[in-house]
Amino acid sequence: MLKDLIANFYELWGGAYLGDFSEQMYSNDLYFSVALYSVIVALILTIAYYYVVDRPGTAKLSIWSLNLLMGAIINFIIAFVSANNDLTDIFASVGEPIPASFTSDMIVFSIINSMWTVLLMFLVSIMIKWKSTNSSYVPF
Repeated sequence: MLKDLIANFYELWGGAYLGDFSEQMYSNDLYFSVALYSVIVALILTIAYYYVVDRPGTAKLSIWSLNLLMGAIINFIIAFVSANNDLTDIFASVGEPIPASFTSDMIVFSIINSMWTVLLMFLVSIMIKWKSTNSSYVPF
C-alpha cells in the first residue's frame, strides 16, 4: 500500500508514467529509498532554516528561496544517483546494459522529486514557522 502511494506520487497518478523505467523502479521498490532520503533532507533543511540559522539577516524571502532551491538540487542529485546506481546494479546482475532511454527518464524522475521537495518544504515551513524567533513571517 505504501509502495503504491509513493509510486503514484512519483508517477503523478499516471501522468508521468515512464514505461519500463517506472516498472523497474516499482518492481524493485526503488521509489521508497529516494522518498525517504528526500523527506529527511527536506525536513532537515527546513528545520535548520527556522531554528538553527534563525537570524535577522537570514529572515528574508531570498534566503528562504535559496534554501528551497538547495533542497531541490540536493534531492535532484539524490534521486538521479540513487536511481542510476540501483538500476545499473540490477541490469548488471543479469548481464545487460541499462537502456539508453533510462537516462532521460531518470532526469524526469529527478525533476519530479525536486518538485515534491519544494512542495514539502513549503508546507513544512507553513507548519513550523510560527515558533521561529526571526523568520516567523517568512515566506509570508
